[in-house]
Amino acid sequence: MIWEAVLRGSALVWFAQGAMTLVDRMFAEELLPHRIYGSEEAARLLGVERLEVLRLIQNDKIKAQKVDGNFRILGSNLLEYMGK
Repeated sequence: MIWEAVLRGSALVWFAQGAMTLVDRMFAEELLPHRIYGSEEAARLLGVERLEVLRLIQNDKIKAQKVDGNFRILGSNLLEYMGK
């Protein structure tokens, strides 16, 4: 009985991991110039830590606007930074 529960639990975990991988692949983001990104999303797209994105914003390497205490970055600004 315990082993049956363990097997069902591990099957559920396996299924959840597979579903998450599939969703990640389906919604793999392409950087869109007219979309607005948060600093966390920008970090993921650039392949860096969020703190690095904040440093780049502070050093005027990436143009961003602060809204309600959070930075918003236009996709075209990310593309411009990546093109440098």
